[in-house]
Amino acid sequence: MKPDLTPDLTLLYSELGLRPNCSLAELQLAYRRRISELQPNRSGGVQSPESVAMLRNLIWLYTSATRFHRRYGRLPGAAPGSFMATPVRSHYPVVSRTPAERAAPAAPDSRPPPRIAFWVAVLLLVLLFVLLAVASGEWLR
Repeated sequence: MKPDLTPDLTLLYSELGLRPNCSLAELQLAYRRRISELQPNRSGGVQSPESVAMLRNLIWLYTSATRFHRRYGRLPGAAPGSFMATPVRSHYPVVSRTPAERAAPAAPDSRPPPRIAFWVAVLLLVLLFVLLAVASGEWLR
């Protein structure tokens, strides 16, 4: 049987004392505070196996939550339409359209598709070479 590797992010929020609809900045601040409490150098270098497991689990849950935020622009547990105070940093531009624009069919493009344009260019080059060959008279000999 395969172990369940899906994170239970309610544990993250309860461990950090946050609500699921908190901002990313609030999550980061609470996470850093909790991590600093669980560090072994705070407890004199002695760490129990339970605290090591708790630290690893907290890091894994936080990593899962931040990956979710990068992908969907919100933290897990927040409503899909809610916007956080912290902007989403993405490499791709976000294009927001109104529902009317999404429902409307796309305007026809006046340019031909790239595949057709390529073959038209090839045909024109072939015709150019044929005309040059006929004009030079070399292929008649």
